[in-house]
Amino acid sequence: MNAGVAFAILACAGWGFAFIGPLILGAWSATAVAAGRYIAYGLWSLIALGVVRLRGGPQPFDARKWRDALLLTLAGNLLYYVLLSEALQRSGVFLPTLIIGLLPVTVSMAGRWRARQRLTPAYAAALVLIVAGLLLANRPVAGAAVANDVIGLLCAFGALALWTVYGVINADWLRAHPRVGGLEWSSLQGAAALPFALALFAGSPRPPDGADWPVFIAVSLVLGVMTSWAANAAWNMASTRVPGSLLGQLIVFETIAGVGYGAWWSGAPPALTVLAGAALLIAGVVIAVRERVPELVA
Repeated sequence: MNAGVAFAILACAGWGFAFIGPLILGAWSATAVAAGRYIAYGLWSLIALGVVRLRGGPQPFDARKWRDALLLTLAGNLLYYVLLSEALQRSGVFLPTLIIGLLPVTVSMAGRWRARQRLTPAYAAALVLIVAGLLLANRPVAGAAVANDVIGLLCAFGALALWTVYGVINADWLRAHPRVGGLEWSSLQGAAALPFALALFAGSPRPPDGADWPVFIAVSLVLGVMTSWAANAAWNMASTRVPGSLLGQLIVFETIAGVGYGAWWSGAPPALTVLAGAALLIAGVVIAVRERVPELVA
């Protein structure tokens, strides 16, 4: 297996846990869950940066690099996960997971818009499959409270929009700065997020009575170290080894991981409508991205 593909699959497997972390910590607010994740990410990133500096010697402070890391991490990490956590706690695991599974399409659509490319019949057919998949997967939650359902959906699509922008700009940044390694860039973003994560936690609703702090800390550590730092670093390393077009297709593994972890956490397989909707969505994603780069079909 190509090393870049392996890094991408590992990253998606790590990101998949992000979809059940807020469910495990269901008694905690979405802001507290997000803050816990990025406090752990930030602290671990400071340790990693310290190790990098010790091995490479002192380096001059680069204000522009830190500014870029801060802006990207606020949009693509902290705010993104607040919205996703809210969506998961309101709508359950499966539908938000499938909505985030649209990332390959939204990223490729952003590329189309930037290149001023027209919508082709194949791409339109892929969008139809995706919409049908989302509608089909949404059927099991039709009996849920309407307000929660609508707010959850809006939060999920907001998270999708934020990570789409983040994914495009982050990839551009890495290509423009080839001397910055994947581990270093992941650590810079984590460290930049730390003060804001601390402020977010301070402003979050009070923990519930009898809150299980050991579980909160354990889940935060897994989310911060494995799902954020390690998975982001793996994705950054994949970005330098795999063409962007193929990399977009590999994000589908995040959807598969999220649905799989959700089934494990719930103790029951997803409903048939969810599985059918996921199949339609993944088929649409693959068609859309392959249509974007015809040479991948060969």
